[in-house]
Amino acid sequence: MKRHMNQPRNIIITSLLTLLLACATQVFAHGGFDHVTGTVVTLENGVLTVKTAKGDVPVTLDAKTEITRGDHAAQTADLKAGVRVVVDIPEGSKTKLAHSVKIGMAAKAKTATATSHDGHK
Repeated sequence: MKRHMNQPRNIIITSLLTLLLACATQVFAHGGFDHVTGTVVTLENGVLTVKTAKGDVPVTLDAKTEITRGDHAAQTADLKAGVRVVVDIPEGSKTKLAHSVKIGMAAKAKTATATSHDGHK
């Protein structure tokens, strides 16, 4: 009889542990960084301006900022207007000094077909 009484408590404990684990995964996924995601507006005097869904965000770059495209190193010259980027900034940073900038991979170009819409040439 006691075994049957403990079953609801075990279900509640298991559910709470599962929820806690799911929340912990979300917290640690950021790795201590805030992410600025958007497209490059400008890069002037070491300040990268990124257009995000919430508006333009200025981010400072320095000699320690890692810039990559895919698995390869990139240069500040690759940060041209319109390029998609994800910038990692240490959480709570007031200076918004970028730890890293990841440049988005260009989408594969669509191949042109011999005919236009509806089969017309």
